[in-house]
Amino acid sequence: MSVDTAALVIEAVDQVHTHKARSCTDPSCARHAGTADCPPITVSRSPGSILGEAVAEAWHAAGGSRLDIPAGVVAALALWPQKSPGAEAADTIAAYIAAQPPRVLVRGLADSANYYWHLRPDLWTTARPLFDWTREDLHDTHLAGVRAVALAALRHGVLRYTGDTDPAERSRIDLISWVITSLRHHHSRRSLGEYHTPPDISALITTMLANDGSTEARPHQRGEWALEPTAGTGGLFRSAAQELRRDGEDPAKRGWVMLELDALAAAGAAVNTLVWGLGPRAVVGHGDVLAQPDLAEETLAQARDLGRHRDDIVKMIRFAIATRTTKQLLDALTASR
Repeated sequence: MSVDTAALVIEAVDQVHTHKARSCTDPSCARHAGTADCPPITVSRSPGSILGEAVAEAWHAAGGSRLDIPAGVVAALALWPQKSPGAEAADTIAAYIAAQPPRVLVRGLADSANYYWHLRPDLWTTARPLFDWTREDLHDTHLAGVRAVALAALRHGVLRYTGDTDPAERSRIDLISWVITSLRHHHSRRSLGEYHTPPDISALITTMLANDGSTEARPHQRGEWALEPTAGTGGLFRSAAQELRRDGEDPAKRGWVMLELDALAAAGAAVNTLVWGLGPRAVVGHGDVLAQPDLAEETLAQARDLGRHRDDIVKMIRFAIATRTTKQLLDALTASR
């Protein structure tokens, strides 16, 4: 067992016992901070382009220069585990998140992302470039930027888009693409040569593929795997999944393989895979398909390996919890004699 794995097991056990306690006073615990006074905030469901620009402007106004932090803030908000029918709880949750002090906010965003480790460890691993900053000791400029970005995203409706229990509703927009594109426009998007496919174009391509009369495997065909070697944040598959839903089919029953050279875009695709509900056979690989011709197969194999590794860790956590509980019971019996 690696050092990181051992630490994860110990932390998981400690968190179980800490949060069972009624007297938790940990100032960095997002579950116990900001609950007394959560004033409402003004929320509107803005177009993706407006939300992306608002996030970029908030980040740069706060003096931020990195891309991973603001994109990660939006990604963590999009993954926020509490969903409701019609996103009816979105504004209440937004007010709660907005009320958190900056360091508590960072902890809460990290918890939001880490929630998905036990569900899809492979996607969580690919998405880590968007969340590794939550482990850093951020200075005040970054903390101010995190709060400013979170408020901008919340006010422009990130949770209204992604807080619905219906994956079809969560798939109406690729917010991560808009955010990354806007951030890179403020930095050096042109020098990187990266342009994400606009959603209208993605929808048009999907419609054309669905009606071209070809017999080749396409995302909408039953039992087929779809491969996108330059996936970006997954916009083409979002359109394909929505078309499947319109036809009364569940995209979660299909196979989706997304490959992407840029680490941040691949991380965004992994987040979107979870948000859009693409299902257990949807995987995202990071690498150069020209230099790694077997990248798709390697990505699928890694997903299986990480799933087995997750299962082993969960077993260890359960054993550790049972062992600690048994010890506490024995200590209590001994003390009573």
